[in-house]
Amino acid sequence: MPEKNKKNLSESMISFLRQRNSNYLLFFGLCLLVTGLPLSLFLTSLSQFFIVGSFFLEGNFKEKTRRFINSKAAVLMVGFWLLHVIGLLWTQDFHEGIKDVRIKLPILFLPIVLSGSGALQPKQFKTLLWLFILAVFSGSLVSMAVLKGFIHTRVPMYDIREIFILGVSHIRFALFTCLAVIVSVWLLNSRTNPLAPWIKFILVLMILWLVLFLFIIESVTGISVLLFILIAFLLSIAFRHHSVFVRTLSIALLVAIPTTLFIFLKGFVQKYSVTPIEVLQFDKKTKLGNSYFFDTTNTQIENGYRVYFYICDSELRTEWNKRSKIPFDSLDERKQPLKSTLIRFLTSKGEYKDAESVSRLKEEEIQSIEHGIANVYYQHLSSIKSRMLQILWEYKEYQRGGDPSGHSVTQRIEFWKAALQIILEHPLTGVGTGDMPAAYREAYRKMNTKLMEKYRLRAHNQYLAIGVGLGIPVLLYFLFTLIYPLAERIRKRDILFLSFWLIFFISMFTEDTLETQAGATFAALFWSLFLFSGENRFSQTANKIR
Repeated sequence: MPEKNKKNLSESMISFLRQRNSNYLLFFGLCLLVTGLPLSLFLTSLSQFFIVGSFFLEGNFKEKTRRFINSKAAVLMVGFWLLHVIGLLWTQDFHEGIKDVRIKLPILFLPIVLSGSGALQPKQFKTLLWLFILAVFSGSLVSMAVLKGFIHTRVPMYDIREIFILGVSHIRFALFTCLAVIVSVWLLNSRTNPLAPWIKFILVLMILWLVLFLFIIESVTGISVLLFILIAFLLSIAFRHHSVFVRTLSIALLVAIPTTLFIFLKGFVQKYSVTPIEVLQFDKKTKLGNSYFFDTTNTQIENGYRVYFYICDSELRTEWNKRSKIPFDSLDERKQPLKSTLIRFLTSKGEYKDAESVSRLKEEEIQSIEHGIANVYYQHLSSIKSRMLQILWEYKEYQRGGDPSGHSVTQRIEFWKAALQIILEHPLTGVGTGDMPAAYREAYRKMNTKLMEKYRLRAHNQYLAIGVGLGIPVLLYFLFTLIYPLAERIRKRDILFLSFWLIFFISMFTEDTLETQAGATFAALFWSLFLFSGENRFSQTANKIR
């Protein structure tokens, strides 16, 4: 064989081996990443070294650059990251700016690597989906083990969010759970390599469990996201399905679901926020013959009952001190005035606030009050009714001028007010990539907010966060980046990407999803995976080969 041919063959073999090895390295890194997202921040970080390493191992940068440039959605997303770098030019807190740019690094390299690299094989793509589902499922089991006491924590748990001990926030995990449900449904209906009946059965059980888990962890965001996706799915069927019966059924469900939800919520609000009509007996005495106190100026309500009616302080103090080691005039375990906690708890049961009512409290109710639990329905860590009551109470308290500190819903109202004020002051360029903490501190000062210092946080709304940091033009650019791929994905009926898009889009109204490593990685990974390495990508590659 001529030397030239031998050289060409050798170079071709080396190129082939490099590409094959780089594909395995990329696939291994992606396996670590989809497993680590719900389970381990360490794996999430480690995996990205393998992913970037595969990109450089393979070489062929000219072809990768061409692929990347031809992937407009990837270019737009990378451009969004670069705008954060440009935002460093007018920031004063450069350290904070570099930190923000570093957190968002997955938005830079994941679109570049996955759009520039060769398409994953269908088997590899589905393996990643299975690993993600199993990781989310495993994470949910760990959290349940904590909730049920099989895994012990060092400190008592007062909030359902505290069962997430793996380093991932409950909100992020709820988003992962929503995507795992959608991916599971997609795998059930996949026409390529259909699943065996027993695997389908297990997958259905896992779907039911994950949906139930969202209710267990009281995830209003997760439940709302799944509901929006269901409505979008029904809309698609109503417009596209060939069967008149199926289309009619979809339309009926589209009407029934929002109507039922509205009626339920309306009834719930009326039942637990409207004070029952009662004739006040100002001369009424306790069984011990003492007078009740009525504060008619205080409109605070607990489960529909006025908190500061029918109170006998002296009897509460005496009877409580008989039953508890924590004095009546001290603080509960959450550092709240125990007197207030006790009065709210008794009110939530519809009881008068006197010795008789305290004497009837069960031992576990005494312990709940000592722990700082102020409502009979809040005693169970996992209760969607409890969460709804808390939200209703928070909002009513905020309406009457109460302190929103520590209350997740009403705090957000203050966050959003501060963000909007900053945007109005810096509409074109924002305050710069690193100056957001300082800008928020100043905004809260100007607002004269009641929020305690430790609760004066960022917007918890990604759209507002972008407006604060980089201005309205960059916010519009980001919205265009989100909307750009939709038309093609809708035409191709890409259920995976469209479902992820809804999860991502909706989550950013109540969370600054891209401001944490887990959130930015989640968004960049599945955006890139579904657009550039998913079923549409490798089916197009196969068509070109034919």
